[in-house]
Amino acid sequence: MKVWSNAEWEQQSRLLDERDRLRRLHTELRAAATSRRDYEPHDVTDDEAAIQADVIEGRLTAVDEALERIDSGGYGRCTACGSQIAAERLEALPAAALCRRCVS
Repeated sequence: MKVWSNAEWEQQSRLLDERDRLRRLHTELRAAATSRRDYEPHDVTDDEAAIQADVIEGRLTAVDEALERIDSGGYGRCTACGSQIAAERLEALPAAALCRRCVS
């Protein structure tokens, strides 16, 4: 069993908070995208809400994958090249899977 560092505990807490926030937002956007369709003509805002909900789904997936990397011991390592992801990058993007070099 892996022993987590303080930083991993902190990042897990941040990621869980972010996941909760994203789930609430996703639910609101999906409701906005579908609620008006029952009684109003199709509106561009319906499409925008649906697109935003899809983006949120992608962010939720990234958060879940980061939580899995914490559990498996791979958190903080680039999934492409294996190098350490800069602490500043993880602070700004706790779900980051790639180092700066592999992103570009």
